[in-house]
Amino acid sequence: MRRPWRWCAAVLLPAALAGCAVAQSKDQRDLSKPATSLAAAGQVVSHYNLVRDQVDTEIDSSALAAIEGGELLKIDQGLLYLRRELELSATPVRLGRTRDVLVGRFDRYPLWFVTVNQLSKQDEQVAAVFVRATSTSPWLMTEAPRLAGSTALPQLATDVEGAVVTYDDIGSQWSDGEPTRLGTSPQRLADRYALLLQQPKPPVREGFAVDSFLAQMWKLSAAQRSPGVIFSQTWLAQPVRHALRLSGGGALVFATLTRTDEYRVQRGKSLDFEGLEAAAYFSSPIEDEATLTYKHQVLFLVPGEGRSFVIGQHGGLVDATGS
Repeated sequence: MRRPWRWCAAVLLPAALAGCAVAQSKDQRDLSKPATSLAAAGQVVSHYNLVRDQVDTEIDSSALAAIEGGELLKIDQGLLYLRRELELSATPVRLGRTRDVLVGRFDRYPLWFVTVNQLSKQDEQVAAVFVRATSTSPWLMTEAPRLAGSTALPQLATDVEGAVVTYDDIGSQWSDGEPTRLGTSPQRLADRYALLLQQPKPPVREGFAVDSFLAQMWKLSAAQRSPGVIFSQTWLAQPVRHALRLSGGGALVFATLTRTDEYRVQRGKSLDFEGLEAAAYFSSPIEDEATLTYKHQVLFLVPGEGRSFVIGQHGGLVDATGS
């Protein structure tokens, strides 16, 4: 199997030399370039670990903005807030051995690539998306679903130069110009999954396997109902930006879901979050209403044939209000 990341280092030097002596045609392939090289990707990971070590040691959520962005920054800042307020011990986040670096070609910013790393001292992997908004911007990790340590990603489609084929969300097609042929768009896939989380009934379930994330969220939702409290939950999929095509058809799709838990307390009753993570936000029991906001990043495996399902996730409580 061709290893996509090996292509990166091999193609950069010949391309640079050719640019000095040979006039280039102006089609899209000539204008595109790899998002990064293997060596540069390794430096991005090393820099992330260096700053993250400081963040985890000092429990300094503000420093995360130098290495993370988007909804992932909100998730990890929220987790650090809970750790500090509830005095929780936590295993520091460190990207260990690199299993894959998945790099595509782009003809415009933002650039992005995926690195799959073992999480040090944990039986987990992280599939991290790093994004660069401009030529002078830093690389920021924006998505980072966790996978079981034994999970192996399926073979990815590559172009003639070995670059992975990525999703062009502006053109709603693959980077090589091919239509998605997924039966739905990556965005619609995430929207339908969010609806399934909220309403676990057919025909919404059609097209999805009941994966461990669905089962866990349904169980948590059912456990929130208690006498004297009216509970409701909504899910919303954020814009999908990152997907990779599989060699046998199908895709890997990264998505972020916003979950909102709302509690309405009946007169004369109260709601106590003691012993739960939400206790970090409330100094006394809730007597009226409370709203908890969570962010969950998931990685979908969309097979060429069969039902889609989530193979990795990372999330947490990012905000809570109430009285």
